Amino acid sequence: MSQQAALLDINQIGNLMADQPEKTKDSPATVQDLRNMGIAIDANFIVIRSEMATGFAKVESEFKSVRSEAKTDTALLRSEMATGFAKVESEIKSVRGEAKTESALLRSDMATDFANLDRRVSQLFKADIRWQAGFALTIIGAMITIAKFVI
Repeated sequence: MSQQAALLDINQIGNLMADQPEKTKDSPATVQDLRNMGIAIDANFIVIRSEMATGFAKVESEFKSVRSEAKTDTALLRSEMATGFAKVESEIKSVRGEAKTESALLRSDMATDFANLDRRVSQLFKADIRWQAGFALTIIGAMITIAKFVI
């Protein structure tokens, strides 16, 4: 019996009490009348308690189901996150490896270029010194020649 049905029964009991003949309305209720009323009311409350217990059991079952689904969803989410983080970590390691390789190549290229530059500067410096020495010797020779003519 649903709660609405139980309330209807209680209303019907009230209507029966109100619809009694005038002569019985004023007469005091007998012990049997009161027992009958108590039994009817108790029966209605027993039905309501039973329905409440069933309803609470359904709610508890739903909570357990939701908890179970939440645990499953959480486990799936954690698994997906772990997979995603593993991919990110793999990419980071790959980028670090590529950066180390590129850095080594850049250092090698820079060392080669600096060695070539050093060699070229040395050659130019030696050539410049030779030219300056040659020019200085030419000037000295010209001064000696001029001094010979003057003396």
